[in-house]
Amino acid sequence: MVTALTLHPAARRKLLAQMPAADTHDVVLRPLGGGGARSMIVSADEQSFVDAVLTDVGREQWQQALDARRGRRRGSDGVLELSQPVHRRFHMVLLEAFCREPGSPRVDPAKLDGMGMVIRRSAGIARQGWITDGTRRLGWKTISQGDLDPDPTRRTWIRRGAPGQIDTLILARHMPTPPAEEIVPLFVAPPDLCDKLGRTILYGLIPVTSGERQDEPEPPPDYTSLPPDEAQLLRDHLSEYLKQRAALSMPRPKERLLPDWNPVSLNPAAGGDAGRLNAFGIFLQQLMVELDAFGNGTAARELLRLLDTLQLPMDRDAFGRITASMPAGQFAKAAAHILIAGEANTSDLRMPLEWPAISASLGQRLTAQALACLSQRHTALAPGRPKYDGDAQLYTVRPFIRVRGHDDCPSRLVWGDISETFRILPWWDGDGPATKIPLPSPRDFRKMKPNVAFEVPPSLANLLRGNPADMLKNPPPDDGGGIGIAWLCSFSIPIITICAFLVLGIFLSLFDLVFRWMAFIKICIPIPKPK
Repeated sequence: MVTALTLHPAARRKLLAQMPAADTHDVVLRPLGGGGARSMIVSADEQSFVDAVLTDVGREQWQQALDARRGRRRGSDGVLELSQPVHRRFHMVLLEAFCREPGSPRVDPAKLDGMGMVIRRSAGIARQGWITDGTRRLGWKTISQGDLDPDPTRRTWIRRGAPGQIDTLILARHMPTPPAEEIVPLFVAPPDLCDKLGRTILYGLIPVTSGERQDEPEPPPDYTSLPPDEAQLLRDHLSEYLKQRAALSMPRPKERLLPDWNPVSLNPAAGGDAGRLNAFGIFLQQLMVELDAFGNGTAARELLRLLDTLQLPMDRDAFGRITASMPAGQFAKAAAHILIAGEANTSDLRMPLEWPAISASLGQRLTAQALACLSQRHTALAPGRPKYDGDAQLYTVRPFIRVRGHDDCPSRLVWGDISETFRILPWWDGDGPATKIPLPSPRDFRKMKPNVAFEVPPSLANLLRGNPADMLKNPPPDDGGGIGIAWLCSFSIPIITICAFLVLGIFLSLFDLVFRWMAFIKICIPIPKPK
């Protein structure tokens, strides 16, 4: 008499983890009709696009009906191009699951223990998946083992029923859950449709737009390894105050700095004090805006430290000896708040007599540190990349199903074919029908009551009601906490739309003189007068 060997559950899990994956070639997941990767994706323009596609599947000539939905737009390189929902075109995958046996019997939907598809992005010869770790979005990461279950909790053998719940709790206690690849759901077509065709039909919507973005900031450009031509252009862009140079006398020496100097607006080709003041203003603007040199970044602090090694002569006695000086970094920071930010000169800061010579060694260190500031500035300003970022990115879809086995056996993962490569059209590049917005007739203007109200603070109200020339000389003060009168201004949104429409027509005509675009961006055709 032979008795079955009973193993302790822990020993059984350990042995099963070491066993090779079960053969899943007895179940096949492929595009509906078996037409290959190019037949997996279908498109629909109907508002009820799922119903429209499934209705075509139920027709007598369903294969021809689906073929008509596969004649889509392709780029000059032959790559499939999918539109976004804003273009009012939607894209689906159609699949069928059957057993690899004589007669190809369909898989019983009750045997399916989950289904879905993953969107993979091309990265050279590698494939990337959209990876999440709990609530964090890690972004597109290389998938090194593309045949693993995209759900990491399903990669370990887990029994069904109550024993499976115990397995799951044990794994959660002893093994942290690794990041997971995003799974897009698949659905089984209605039973009557599956019965009519004698197939188990699966379908799913391909997501081509998303509000998600990776939580990690976009890595900054490596400014130290740019091609020589680009590196030289970037260095040429940096101010001469950040490079090797001889000593230079400053414009308006010993004069009190005033916000209305506005050096950035001066003509750089004017020469004399105006040209030099403009160059100095560009230097301050680069420090404040582009490099964030007055911020708290490590690169910014080092840049100011290097500038502080230069001592600016602020005054001399009758014998030409320097009697007062100021570190260049401190002066630049104070001057930028006055000349660039337009703040009042409360410290009686004055222009130095000259800017000392910058040696070759110091010039190289200043330039290198400015590039380091750019890297940190890029990290601070550039948010995480959107999920579907880049119009030239290429994607594929790969579906999968999990097929139940016996009660004490794990479900088997079955991967389907990989779809053909596609790209996602940008929002502005759609060929869908235009959205119609009716505009009122001038005789109806008096009927349009204000339907939007703007709460205007006192400073902005005074700005709008004042003389523009006077406002340039004497800007209105901030609201602060004093007494003032705010305003509630109501307008009609249709009137605002008409004003914008008229202004748009004027500027389109003006720009058409340069771009010659009117024939492409504005199409007007006569229609009968609306009743």
